[in-house]
Amino acid sequence: MNELEARLASWRSVRAWLIWQQRQAERAIRALEAELAAAQARRPPPPPPEWKVESIRTGAGPKALRIHVGDCAMGKGRATGTEQVRRMLAEGVEACPYCNPDNALGMTG
Repeated sequence: MNELEARLASWRSVRAWLIWQQRQAERAIRALEAELAAAQARRPPPPPPEWKVESIRTGAGPKALRIHVGDCAMGKGRATGTEQVRRMLAEGVEACPYCNPDNALGMTG
């Protein structure tokens, strides 16, 4: 075998080794992705917010319609802080008749 043939054989060996390495990397990636997916499936969902504000879009921007306790299934909305909920209820935003956030805050009269 001359020098050119030896170099070609050497590079073919390198290529075969790189192909093997690539397969090993792909197997490791698949295994780690499966492990990550399983770990994420076991993770509990985040807790609901303390309060939610249900709103609609208007030409002037969003308008608050109803206030809900965070785990109320009757309304969807964005998470809101306690002080903002108190202010909105005091300004006349409707309290959900099912979860009664005004009762939970001691704001019923």
